[in-house]
Amino acid sequence: MINQDGEKQTLVIRRLRCKSCRVIHHELPDSVIPYKRHCADTVEKIIAGDTDGLFCEDSTIRRVKAWWAACRVYLESVLASLREKYAAALYAYSAPREIVRAAVNTHLWIHTRSAFLSG
Repeated sequence: MINQDGEKQTLVIRRLRCKSCRVIHHELPDSVIPYKRHCADTVEKIIAGDTDGLFCEDSTIRRVKAWWAACRVYLESVLASLREKYAAALYAYSAPREIVRAAVNTHLWIHTRSAFLSG
């Protein structure tokens, strides 16, 4: 992962297998958004348009913005579903990391980038 200062950090991600369903789950820290190289703080700043002082290339900023534009509507609909089903206190204006975490933890995270780009 690349932190806000542009330094690369190596994370140890625990892999756990559920004894009942036999599926492998990954235990991700709060600072990580799945399949992103930059930390969640950097991704959130890019989404908010606050790119001054970030240690990433313009192409990375464009890709993160394109990713968010492509998946935002889906993730917001996941939140609406969770609010309705569980009366969860999650809203479309929640931080992107909270929206992503809700989708991941409810097994509604789409794992392939191409799923958003095909159409």
